[in-house]
Amino acid sequence: MATLEEMQRRITGSPVVTEHKELQVAGKFKTKWFWASLAKYTVDEGFLLKTQAEKESQRRVDIGDYAQKLQDAYVQLDAEGYDVISVVPISAGTSESSTNRGGAYLGDTGFSPTRGAVVVGKKQGG
Repeated sequence: MATLEEMQRRITGSPVVTEHKELQVAGKFKTKWFWASLAKYTVDEGFLLKTQAEKESQRRVDIGDYAQKLQDAYVQLDAEGYDVISVVPISAGTSESSTNRGGAYLGDTGFSPTRGAVVVGKKQGG
């Protein structure tokens, strides 16, 4: 049986591209993209001997990490001779179960925090 990539190659004549870290169109445009870390929080665990555990929030992004990675993308594009012309946010949807105080299932709650961005640069003077 043919793989997805082989089938795509037969149909279009080109391979399937599943991941792009950097795209370039004739040297005039260039992209950088990133994912930011999820925010962390601490919770008390245990009944008699309480300890604290660190967990990742599925609802929030570490805004400091997001800002740093966005700045790094700007700096890299500028150093390579590109002006940033667009920033496209990337949201990742997920959900979690909701219950009332008695533990009865109420349904799922959906949310989609902005987890990253695609930063598009245009060649300076181009």
